[in-house]
Amino acid sequence: MQFESQTVEQILLVAKDITAKVPYCWVVTADQHGGANARVVQPFVSQLDQDGWVVRFLTSRSSRKAAEIASSGRISLGYQYDPEQAYVTLVGAASIIDDRGHLRDKWRPEWSAFFPKGPSDVDAVIVEVTVERIEMWNLMRRIATPPNGLQPAVLQRAASSGWQLLYG
Repeated sequence: MQFESQTVEQILLVAKDITAKVPYCWVVTADQHGGANARVVQPFVSQLDQDGWVVRFLTSRSSRKAAEIASSGRISLGYQYDPEQAYVTLVGAASIIDDRGHLRDKWRPEWSAFFPKGPSDVDAVIVEVTVERIEMWNLMRRIATPPNGLQPAVLQRAASSGWQLLYG
């Protein structure tokens, strides 16, 4: 199987498509000893967020995840999409958003199972991730580094010039 070079626009389009289809993703944070901790979250992304590549999810302020995000300011989100034998990894700067009004606007009824007091629960906070790097490997759409696809296609966001293709 041969992999062909893709444009930045093609990779961004497929990455948006896959992340929209996957309801849960892995979030990976760095611990204080240099190790990694992974767990599943349910991101929520609006079209405006996706155009700017911002991902948000709800978490507990008292969680290890929140402490590690506050300490490092970095996060990785991993999306696996089996129908296309594909994955997308989003890497970026993360921050804890403690805005009750914003939380009320985004609140979903199913979150009350974790935070019974609803959006007024002081332990409920939003994590906001500004994506700076996208890695993708997709067998069905042949997106990876040519010619044999042994490495993912990688996009890096440059502050002044948008997304740049590093590999692929």
